[in-house]
Amino acid sequence: MNRVLPTLQEFQDFGARFQTASGEKLERVYLRNNRFVAIIGYKVLKDFARFTSHEDLSMDVLEYHGKTRIYLTGLKRRAVYRRASEAILRQYDVEYNCATPDHQCMQCYNCFAYGGVIAIKNETKAIKSRIKTTTSFSVQNDEESIIDEPEFHNMIHRNLRMAEETEEKKASIYEMVLIRPGVVFPFIDIIFNPARFDIAMYCETVRRADAEGYGSRSSLLGTMETKIVAITDDLKVSQTELLDAIKVEGIRVDDHQFISLFGPDELVSREELETVRMELPALIEKNRKLIYGREK
Repeated sequence: MNRVLPTLQEFQDFGARFQTASGEKLERVYLRNNRFVAIIGYKVLKDFARFTSHEDLSMDVLEYHGKTRIYLTGLKRRAVYRRASEAILRQYDVEYNCATPDHQCMQCYNCFAYGGVIAIKNETKAIKSRIKTTTSFSVQNDEESIIDEPEFHNMIHRNLRMAEETEEKKASIYEMVLIRPGVVFPFIDIIFNPARFDIAMYCETVRRADAEGYGSRSSLLGTMETKIVAITDDLKVSQTELLDAIKVEGIRVDDHQFISLFGPDELVSREELETVRMELPALIEKNRKLIYGREK
């Protein structure tokens, strides 16, 4: 049994205010301590995907730990998580209207978990994210992971008539560079000042985000399957160790050595995680005012 999950308090009110020595009021979310949990596992790409952060739309690849690998930035992954988390909260309250990036309320669970900024004169406020998603690198190298998919596109005029063969607009064929299904991305996600509610929300968020997809054109591509292997409050492994420990042959993932990196009381079973995830509706109902903002 995982040692961390039973030690977590059920919920933390990060909007609670404390008086500083100077007499000012400060919300709990700014009083970060050294408590954290690290969630470690790996994602397997189930559909074709595109990860690109460049103006020329080239694929995100980087020489890392002896290979040229595809990388999925932590910021991109966290952005998908945040929007999925917003959708979950809206599922339980249709009037919930906090939305990224321009309508953050700065007083709901999502803002206290993922942070935010209000940059309005006399109303400036900034909350640092409690959830840190590290950049994930592919186990396979770029040559194993990337394919070129030919696509035929006709350019269309604004009047919806087909373009003629001119220098200005013409039909074109180009290669769509995609990542193959089956590429594996180990990850480490960290939650600071964690509560059991955070784990419940994380599990449901990842489930929804995996179905929605990651990367460019994520509404059509980039779906994944996540296996969470360990939850620990004493992180001792690095990304490079995770990459070395997981083996992929064809569509088969061998995670035996990956699992052996962790002690028995750090490993977490699917059943344990599902038990926590299933607590989410009751926890939302119990802590509704604090989750959605104090005016609720």
